[in-house]
Amino acid sequence: MKRYVLAVGLVAIIAIAAMAGAGIGIKNVFENNGDDNAHHAGNMVKKMARMHEMTEKKIRTRMHEMARMHRNLLSMDREEGTFSYENGMFYVNGIAIYFGDAWWLNHTIKSDYDGDGEYETVWNELLGLVGSNVAVNGRLVNETLIASHINGMFLRMPVKAEFVELNGVIEQVNGSFYIDGYKIILPGRMARSDYDGDGMLERMHVELQGLAGSVATIDGYAFNGKIKPLHINGIAI
Repeated sequence: MKRYVLAVGLVAIIAIAAMAGAGIGIKNVFENNGDDNAHHAGNMVKKMARMHEMTEKKIRTRMHEMARMHRNLLSMDREEGTFSYENGMFYVNGIAIYFGDAWWLNHTIKSDYDGDGEYETVWNELLGLVGSNVAVNGRLVNETLIASHINGMFLRMPVKAEFVELNGVIEQVNGSFYIDGYKIILPGRMARSDYDGDGMLERMHVELQGLAGSVATIDGYAFNGKIKPLHINGIAI
C-alpha cells in the first residue's frame, strides 16, 4: 500500500514538473477554463431555478383549486330539518338525500356523525341521526340532494358514482389508460405495490404501462365514463 501511494505521488510530481517546464501552472488550467465553467454553472443554476419556480407554481395553483373547490361545497345546496328514513331512502324536509351506494354505506367512516362516541359504517352513522335536526350540504340534481357534508362535517365529494368491477384488456391511448370503455383515473404518485410484477415500485402510470395489453380486473367508483380504482387485480391502490 505504501509503495502504491508513493508511486502515485511520484507520477503527480512528474506531471506537475512537466507542466511547469512547459510554462503551464495549475492555476492557468482553471483560469483558462474559468469562463466555460462559469457559463455552464450559471446555466445549470438558472435551469434549476426555473424548474423550482414551475414546481412551486403548480403546487400553489393546485392548493388554490382545492381550497376553492372545498369552499364551494358549503356554498352549494343545503337542506336543514328533521332527518328521516323511509323505504330505503333518507330525507330532509321531503327532499331525498343520496349518501352513496351500498358499498359506500357499508364503509367505516372516520367521523362520528351521530355523536355516539364510535366510528361506525356510514349506514349506522346515518341511522343514528334519524329523528334529529340536521343540516346537509351538497348538490341538488333531479330533486335529489347528493350529499357532501352532514352538520358541517365532510362526507364525500357530491358525485353520484357507482361501484363497479370491470374485467378486460387494459389499453393505452395517447398517454391515458382504459378498461372496458372506461378511462382509468390514477393517483399521481408512486405506487405502493408492484402491480405489473416487474419487481420494482414505480409511479402509478408506469405500473399501468406494464399491464397495458394484458387482461386485468379493476374495481372502483365509475362516473361519466371514468373509473377511480380501488383495486387492480385484487391489490389495493
